[in-house]
Amino acid sequence: MSNSQKITPEQALERLKRLCARQEKCSHDLVQKLKLWGILPNDSEQIVAKLIADGYVNDSRFAALYAKEKSQINRWGPVKIRTMLLSKGIPIHIIDEALSEIRSNNFSGNLNIILKRKLTQVKAKSNYELRAKLIRFGVSRGFELAEVIEEVSRLVSDTDQ
Repeated sequence: MSNSQKITPEQALERLKRLCARQEKCSHDLVQKLKLWGILPNDSEQIVAKLIADGYVNDSRFAALYAKEKSQINRWGPVKIRTMLLSKGIPIHIIDEALSEIRSNNFSGNLNIILKRKLTQVKAKSNYELRAKLIRFGVSRGFELAEVIEEVSRLVSDTDQ
């Protein structure tokens, strides 16, 4: 933001209230936005504390919704969800809680779905190359390596018969 367009901490608070009312945000995202707007760190801390106190921001709520959305819509695995939440500054105990809530959604069902879809798209010269591509894809989507290898073995052996 240019110097001529600086906003006051009060204006920033109002903007963030409107933003948080429309979409769930974590405190880390808000601090980044305040920094972008040129708000001083002291004022940023006070603004975020006020938003938390007023219930506009709740990192636990954000983590739970983020994990649920990424699991159901994007079909991400727990490793990728954990990594992305860590990058947003969410504490590990909150992440573990959010992931435990969606474990019942059965991540392995998501893994099976995305690998089956990818299996129809992959072009490979050998069975070894096919397995390698599917394993890389499964791991890149945030699933544990051992789980991916097991699922790929099951899928590829099914197609061999």
